[in-house]
Amino acid sequence: MDDADLRERLESRLMSHGVYVTDLDDAGDRLRVAYETATPGDGVSHREVGRVLNRLLEAQADGWEPTDVAGVVSGVEGDDRGTWRADREWLVAHAEGDLSDVDLSQRVVDTIEEA
Repeated sequence: MDDADLRERLESRLMSHGVYVTDLDDAGDRLRVAYETATPGDGVSHREVGRVLNRLLEAQADGWEPTDVAGVVSGVEGDDRGTWRADREWLVAHAEGDLSDVDLSQRVVDTIEEA
């Protein structure tokens, strides 16, 4: 799966949830996903992080080769909300059944840094 396919998949499946992908950069060893959120308030929505993560897991099942993922979140007004990450090894362990959904989610949520 190439970057254009991954971006289209993320954009089309997240937009209905108020998550708008603004940049997708695959540097080979790291995928940077920048998105705007329509969720009111400050900070990074755990629910939206989960939605992005689930779309990446679906893409992985369809052939996307996982890398480290860096999420960069802003509000629709351009305000920085924060960042999060998912390590490649976590995604691989999840796919192999060595890491549960709950454990993967908790690891990713633990990386959130509010702006």
